Amino acid sequence: MPLFHQQTKHSYISIRKNANFLDWRSQPSNTKTYPHFYQRFEIEDYDELKDLSLIGGITFEKNYPDGAYHLRSVPSAGGLFPCEVYIQIRSVKGLLDGIYHYEPKSASLTLLQEIERDGVEESFKQQQKQKGFIFLISSVYFRSSWKYNNRAIRYVLLDAGHQLGAIYAALSVMGRESEFVFDFDKLALNEMFGFRADEFFTCGVISGEKTEQSVKRLRQNLPFVSGCDYLETNEFIEIAYKESAEYKEESFTPDPFFINIPKEQLRQAIVKRRSIRAFRSLELEKEELFTIVDGVFSFAKQHGIEIFYTTHFVKNLTEGLYKNTELLQEGDFKEKSRYLALEQNLGGTSGMTFYFTSNEVEKYQKVNILSGFLAQIIYLRSELLGIGCSGIGAYYDDECKEFLQTKNNILYMLAIGR
Repeated sequence: MPLFHQQTKHSYISIRKNANFLDWRSQPSNTKTYPHFYQRFEIEDYDELKDLSLIGGITFEKNYPDGAYHLRSVPSAGGLFPCEVYIQIRSVKGLLDGIYHYEPKSASLTLLQEIERDGVEESFKQQQKQKGFIFLISSVYFRSSWKYNNRAIRYVLLDAGHQLGAIYAALSVMGRESEFVFDFDKLALNEMFGFRADEFFTCGVISGEKTEQSVKRLRQNLPFVSGCDYLETNEFIEIAYKESAEYKEESFTPDPFFINIPKEQLRQAIVKRRSIRAFRSLELEKEELFTIVDGVFSFAKQHGIEIFYTTHFVKNLTEGLYKNTELLQEGDFKEKSRYLALEQNLGGTSGMTFYFTSNEVEKYQKVNILSGFLAQIIYLRSELLGIGCSGIGAYYDDECKEFLQTKNNILYMLAIGR
């Protein structure tokens, strides 16, 4: 078990001893904006970029006395949105080949640097020139650590997974394939993009056509631009990231999770998706459950993740604790799931509650990110069926392990229901 995972566990005692008071007026900004003199391109002006803002665009605005709060197409722990998305683009008609930063609020791309024979491919294992898109997901950790302190190292990885899922879903709507990349020189790219220790890359997505040409290193590093309006550094998170950033992993094409979904239907699900705050303890149909998890368990197992779940309100399905499709223990675990979810009612009033687990050490970042990715798939499949969903990143770690009778780390909980 990575030491930093062990050191960020919740327990009944720790929650009560380490209460954290928040002054919401001090929340750091949750968007990164490059200076006004950078050239910007509106996404809607380019046919090949249609639906690109589904990767994290603004889908709803809530107005409060102290200002507006924006919901996005991608969920985030605490609504803190630590992720930023950078896109290298080649061969899009009318658009300069270059490295861009995606700005959700303005639905635009900010050109950071033009490219020709250079590019981010130089930091990948396969260094061929790539036509199309390369998405790079970064995390500005203080947006999360402001609220979650050291445990934010978990949240930023799970949020990166949700962002990965949002990009995957958007590319599905756009009719484009995805290739997931985890093994690249993140530390070198962090430096090239002008990041300091407060922002770091976690994973990427390639969508396009590989060529036989090799690519040179970016001809110059990008200038530093802060991801927050102010910063409180966290040495624990910075060390934990560096210790887990480098590992060997082949890139891969994910399963076609939305292959039979009409594109317009998927587009509407992405836009309408919300995180549910309460369930009414209404039953799910067993067929709905099987539709939501189709292919999820096999994908998880392939990548070192084991998924347990408790069923609470699923018609014609035995109530109990399951692993994949196997019933491990029959029983009413509604109150147990509620308690384990840091005594949040969501855990027990749901139709079912998932537990994502893994014993992976070397690829700790990957399994956390892919847990968030699979949660995003479940979010969208649930929305397609009119079923609510909510991620639960806070739980009693050791008591979850004891209940599931596993030595795996607990990475994430997720509840679905009506």
